[in-house]
Amino acid sequence: MDNLASGCLITTLVLAGTLSVQAFESGFDEFEPDVPQVLTPVRLQQPQVEVPASVTVITAEQIRLWGMKDIAAVLRMVPGMFVSTSLYTNSSNVVYHSGASSLARRLEVLVDGRSVYQAAFATVDWQRLNIALEDIERIEITRGPSAASYGLNAFQGVIHIITRHPADSADAAVVAAYGSQQRRHGYASLTLNSAQQWYNRVSVFADREGEFGGFHADSGRVGGLPDLSQVKGINWSSVLNVDDRHEFSWQLSRQQIQGESLGDSNYQVSSPRTVNTNDVAWGRWDFSASAEHQLRLQAYWQNDEREETFRTCSPTFGFDPQLGVLHRENRDLAEGLAYGILPLLDDQVSTTNKQQIVQVYQLLAAGQLTPETLQGAIEAAGGNKIATVTQSQFDRAQQMVARLVASNALTEISCGNGWVDVDQQRTDIELQDTVRWNEHWRSVQGISYRRDEVDSETYFGRRLTAEQWMAFINSEYRSGPAWLWSASLQYTHEKDNGSSYSPRLALNYLLSTEQSVRLQYAKSHRSPDLAERYLDATSAVDNISQPNYLDITSGRLFLRASAEGWSDNLKNEEVDAWEFGYFANLSRYRLQWDIKIFREQLKRLLSSQVSLANTDLRNSGNAVNKGIEAQLHWQPVSGHSLWLTFLNQRRNADNEKELYVGADQSVRFIWSRNGALSESSLGFILDEDSDARKDPEFRLRNQILLARFGWKTGWGDWSVTSEYDLLSENLRTERDPKWLVWGEYRFNW
Repeated sequence: MDNLASGCLITTLVLAGTLSVQAFESGFDEFEPDVPQVLTPVRLQQPQVEVPASVTVITAEQIRLWGMKDIAAVLRMVPGMFVSTSLYTNSSNVVYHSGASSLARRLEVLVDGRSVYQAAFATVDWQRLNIALEDIERIEITRGPSAASYGLNAFQGVIHIITRHPADSADAAVVAAYGSQQRRHGYASLTLNSAQQWYNRVSVFADREGEFGGFHADSGRVGGLPDLSQVKGINWSSVLNVDDRHEFSWQLSRQQIQGESLGDSNYQVSSPRTVNTNDVAWGRWDFSASAEHQLRLQAYWQNDEREETFRTCSPTFGFDPQLGVLHRENRDLAEGLAYGILPLLDDQVSTTNKQQIVQVYQLLAAGQLTPETLQGAIEAAGGNKIATVTQSQFDRAQQMVARLVASNALTEISCGNGWVDVDQQRTDIELQDTVRWNEHWRSVQGISYRRDEVDSETYFGRRLTAEQWMAFINSEYRSGPAWLWSASLQYTHEKDNGSSYSPRLALNYLLSTEQSVRLQYAKSHRSPDLAERYLDATSAVDNISQPNYLDITSGRLFLRASAEGWSDNLKNEEVDAWEFGYFANLSRYRLQWDIKIFREQLKRLLSSQVSLANTDLRNSGNAVNKGIEAQLHWQPVSGHSLWLTFLNQRRNADNEKELYVGADQSVRFIWSRNGALSESSLGFILDEDSDARKDPEFRLRNQILLARFGWKTGWGDWSVTSEYDLLSENLRTERDPKWLVWGEYRFNW
C-alpha cells in the first residue's frame, strides 16, 4: 500500500501539471477560481499562501456535489483525518492522524466561533451542533496544534464550521432524502430580509436512522448493534447591519436527539435509550473603528440535558449498600463476593459446582471462614487476586452474606428502571481586538472567560463548576517582501488546574504571490476534563421489584468509578509539533496544492477508558506521529473539479488504543462535475494500516467507492448518491454497511 499510495500521488501530480497546461492552452481562460482566504488558523484573515499552518477548506458546493449527508462524512476527505463509528451508540468519532475508537477529545470544533465540545467528557457529538448541513457555507480545518489561538482543547487541530449569511440564502428551500439502512433526512428554511439591512433565516431539520426495538448488547454478539439515531432541530440566524461600522449577529436554536446504545446483558434487559435536548443562544457584535482597527465581542450560552433510561435485572445482593461501602474499601473482595453468585443463575453450570458455591457462602455466614481462607476461595473461583483482607472488611462481608443466606436470597433477582443523567451548561464571553499597526505589522489579541457547569447525580453525585480565563495574541510581521513571521501565545488559567502557556512560531517565505514554503513549531496542552478529574459514577435504579430481602424500592449498584484514586496525580497532556510545508495556488492552471512534512510528539496521554468495571487512569501514554501529507484541488475547466489527498505516516504509541483509529497510508480522491442540466461525482477512499504488531481485526482498512448523479429540472434538483464499502464488517471497531444509497430532492425559491 505504501508504494501504491506514493505512486498514486506522484502520478496524479504529474497528470495534473500536464493536463492543466493543456487545459489552459485550449482556451478555457475565462474561468478563474476564487483566491483562497482563510480566517481560522491565527484569527487573521489571510490569503492561504500566507497562512503559517496547513489548512483545508471545504465549501458548501463541494459538500453538495460530493453527496455528503453529515459533517463527519465530509471530514473523511481531509488529509490525516479518520472517522470511526462507535459500536456503542452509532455515533461518529473524528481523530487526526491517530487516536482511540471512543472519546475522541483532542480536536477543537467551532460553529461560528462557538466551541461545541462537551465540558464533562471533552468530546464532540457531531449530532449536537444545532445546525443543519444545508446552512453551512464552508468548513476550515487547521491541521495541527492550535491551542495558541483557541485554547486547550485545540490539542491537535481546529475544525471551524462557518454558516451561511442569511442574505446569501435562498428565499425558501426544501430538501428531502431517503436512504438505505432506514435513513431519512429533511430540511426546510425561510429567509426574510428587510430594507433596513436586517437579514433572518429560520431553518428546521430532521434526520433519522434505524428504529426502536430489540436488545443490543455485548458488542453486538447478543442482540446486534444499536441503529436508532434521530435528530430534530430548529435554528434562527439573524444579522443586523446598523451602519458601515456596526454589525450585530445572533442565533437561537433548539435540538432534540434520541438514540439507543449497547447494553450489558449481565445487568440490562433492554437497550439504554437516550434523549438529549440542546439549546443555544449566541450573539456577536462587530465594530470597525477604522480600516486598521476592528473589535469583536462574542458571547454565547449553551445547555445540554441528557437522560438515559433502561430496564435492568440483577441479583438483589448487588444493590446492598454495605456491598457498595466494601467496594470502596476493597474492590477485589466486593467484586469477588458479588460475581461469585452469578454461576448460580447459569443453567450451564453443573449442580455440583453450584453446591460448592453455596457451601462457601454458608460457611462465611456461619463464621467458619477466616480472611485468608475467604481470599483463597475467591481466587480459586476465578476472582481477582486479593492483596489483603482486613478484619473490619471481613466482618462487613460476613454480616452481609449472613443476611443474604438467612433470607435464602442467593439466587434472588430484582428488576427496576435504571437511569443516567447529565446536564451541561456553558457560558462564554470573548473580546477580540484586531489592529494593523503599520504596513509591516498587524496583530489580533483578546481575552475570554468561560464557565462550565455540569450537574449529574449518576456521574458526579453533585454539581460541578469549571472556570477558565484565557488571553491570547497572534502577531504577524513582514521583514521584507518575501519574509513573513508569525508568533502566537495563549495563556490559560483554570480553576483547580492552574495555568499553562501554549506558543506557536512560524516563518513563511513567499516564492511569489501564489507560492510559499513555511516552517512552524507549535506546542499545545489539553487539560483533564471534568470526568477525568471528578468522576464519581454509579448506576441508579428506581422502582425495584417487590418483595426483596433488602426491602428497598430504589438504590445503586455496588460498582463505583471514582477519580479519588488518580485525580491528584493527573497532569495536562502535551504535544510538540513541527511541520515544513509548501503551498501553491497556481491560478493560471487552476491548481492548488499543499504538502507538509510533520512530526508530532504527544506526551502524558490519558489513554485509558474509564468505566464502572475499570477505574485506572494515568498519564502513562506517549506517542509519536511523523510523515508526509498532501492535498490537491484542480479545476481544469469550468464546472469540473478534482480533489485528492494523501497521507504516509509512521505511528508509535505506548498504549495500543491510541493506534486503533488511524492508518499508515491513506489516499482519498473525488472528481465532480457541475453542468447546466446535470451533475456527477466519482471518488474513492483507501486507508491501510500495515502495523503487524496489532490484531488484524483492529487494523484500520478502508476501500470505499463514492458516486453521485443529479438532474436539474424546473421543479427542483434530483440526485442519487451511493457508497460501496468493499471491506465492510472487516474491522471490529467499524460497522459501515456494504451498500449505502440515497435518493434526494431539493428545491430553492
